[in-house]
Amino acid sequence: MGSSVAARRLVVAGLVGFLVAGGTQAASAHRTPLSVEILSEQTSLAPDGSSMTFDISTVCDRTWTIVEASASATQPQASGTGSFTPNCGRIPYVVRVAVPATSGTFQTGPADLTVRLVVQQGPTKRAQDSASLLVRPDASVVLADQAVLEGDGAARIDVTVTCPMSAVGQGGSVTIYDGQVAGTGTFGATPCDTVPHTVSVRVASSEGPFQIGSAEALASASITEGGDSFGGSDLRTIQIVVD
Repeated sequence: MGSSVAARRLVVAGLVGFLVAGGTQAASAHRTPLSVEILSEQTSLAPDGSSMTFDISTVCDRTWTIVEASASATQPQASGTGSFTPNCGRIPYVVRVAVPATSGTFQTGPADLTVRLVVQQGPTKRAQDSASLLVRPDASVVLADQAVLEGDGAARIDVTVTCPMSAVGQGGSVTIYDGQVAGTGTFGATPCDTVPHTVSVRVASSEGPFQIGSAEALASASITEGGDSFGGSDLRTIQIVVD
């Protein structure tokens, strides 16, 4: 009798141990890895050289505590460090990172980048990636919120363009669609000197006059540097008004 009870206890203990071990293996099999990786092949330079922007991917568990999520960039004349907010999940998520220049001014050319992700889940875990990328120029294009309806049915709207000193402005265009008619106007090159330059663009439509009220507007501008072309754009809802 005693030996039978002891045998049953051994069997039960063995089953419990098997289930616990199996549960541990299953949890381990589904454990989220930690990683951070630089995805971009080049970075975009803010028109005034105050920051650069690039894309990374992150993999992390939503239950982890984020201890550090930082990105740094270094050039001979400038350096900077910024933070980012990781998008955590079991698959890689893309995160756009902007690194401000904390010393000097960033320029087009090579830059050394490092991203770090440190989490806490019991022990501290760390992931890091580094890369040397080219910093390329970027144009800032900003549309006004309103366009003024002119007597012939055309609309006039302001566009502000900013580009770095290393680039050459090539001009751009503005397209407006009020739900009935669409039209496009162009503007010439603006100086690339890190200073915002505002131009007034006349947009007319061959389909008829624009109407007062809400409309969609798209402005774009292009710049060149070293034989390559780059650009910027702004898409927004505007109001067409009477002056």
